[in-house]
Amino acid sequence: MDRSGRLLDPKTRQILKPDPHPVHAYAAAGDRAPAIVRDESGGQHIVCPRCRVQNPVAANTCRSCGVPFTMEGAQGAATAGTARSNMAVASLVLGIISIPAFFFVIPAMLAIIFGVVAVLQAKRAEGSGGMGLAISGIVCGSVGLLCGVLMFLS
Repeated sequence: MDRSGRLLDPKTRQILKPDPHPVHAYAAAGDRAPAIVRDESGGQHIVCPRCRVQNPVAANTCRSCGVPFTMEGAQGAATAGTARSNMAVASLVLGIISIPAFFFVIPAMLAIIFGVVAVLQAKRAEGSGGMGLAISGIVCGSVGLLCGVLMFLS
């Protein structure tokens, strides 16, 4: 198999099995599988099992909620989840740094901004990936910003 998951001939390195069609990826999923339907003009669409949005038949993921339809879509979804949790981790790290370095308000403001973005992304994806880290980053950043403002005023 190559890195895309296609079956290759070991001697010639020719593709023996092409990329999977979305129907094949969910053949055993039963009712949870995306449905492929025809519209009035004869075109085919994939109906997402989660949000019921119609997607192009060649789509790897749902354009509305991100449910993967193929293996490539599942790999992309795993990468997207990492990006969200990285934003939450950055928020927490900056929030923790902002408390002892409260005289620099920039890390505190960045912690709050990154935390809010991470919370919004986690809510949009209907998951809790990094939600606790993001909220902790917002709280620590707020404490650091409050300390900086109080020091500036005194």
